[in-house]
Amino acid sequence: MIAAVIQLTESERAQILALLERRHGVGARGAGGAGWLAQRIDAAIDDIGGLRGLDGPRVVDLLRSDPSELAALADVVRVGETCLYRDPPQWNALRAHLDATPFARIRGLSVGCSTGEEAWTLAMVFDAHCRGAPWRVVGVDRSEPALAVARAGVYPASSARHTPTELQRRYLVAQEQSLRVDPALHGRVSFTLRDVTTGLPPGGYEIIVCKNVLIYFGDSAGAKLVDALMRALAPGGVLLVARSEVPRLRAMGHEARAVAQGVTFFGPAAQEETFSG
Repeated sequence: MIAAVIQLTESERAQILALLERRHGVGARGAGGAGWLAQRIDAAIDDIGGLRGLDGPRVVDLLRSDPSELAALADVVRVGETCLYRDPPQWNALRAHLDATPFARIRGLSVGCSTGEEAWTLAMVFDAHCRGAPWRVVGVDRSEPALAVARAGVYPASSARHTPTELQRRYLVAQEQSLRVDPALHGRVSFTLRDVTTGLPPGGYEIIVCKNVLIYFGDSAGAKLVDALMRALAPGGVLLVARSEVPRLRAMGHEARAVAQGVTFFGPAAQEETFSG
């Protein structure tokens, strides 16, 4: 059977966006919606309704009445790519920050951790730079299959393409065509199933990383999440977001600190300064 191509009207697409925004925080920023988001929704709607012979109005009714179908759609539009030590300048700046800051303990939170590469990168960086301070890392994501991969800590060798050699040698174990995170790190890293639109894991964190998550959130849900992230920072803590998301947090009025070329930390005690180098 060949799937039918569903042509959504602007009204139907707007209703779907409203459902995603209200129930999962996934939506368009401002009016109209981003083009990439509309394209992902249109492709996913073809999969959801095309083989069932549903037209646009009935797909909207299905998403409104069946939470599991709406959750599946939210997962599809949130899919992204990740790897260990992604965006090296940010991680290098974080390593310098840890070397310069006398933390009594270091707690890290990876928001939207997906398959865990970001959380394990935090663990490697913490262990290499904690100078004896106790540390732990919590990764949180709404996808249980992704968290199963994260807990295993086994990745293709290509996942370490940006990871500095000294960290690879110390924390990654080669096995055939893959790499396994050193088992010595596992006891201090945990992964939690949670939709962050309903709240963050309890506790305060010295380092919070939330990269390439806000792009999937509309204005209201995005502002709510950022406020929650800022409240979860321990005194002196910092929040890192993707470079593309920095202007959005600045526009919200959150205090920022340029710490390296193209790298910005956010935190309640941060003071605005200009990097020169």
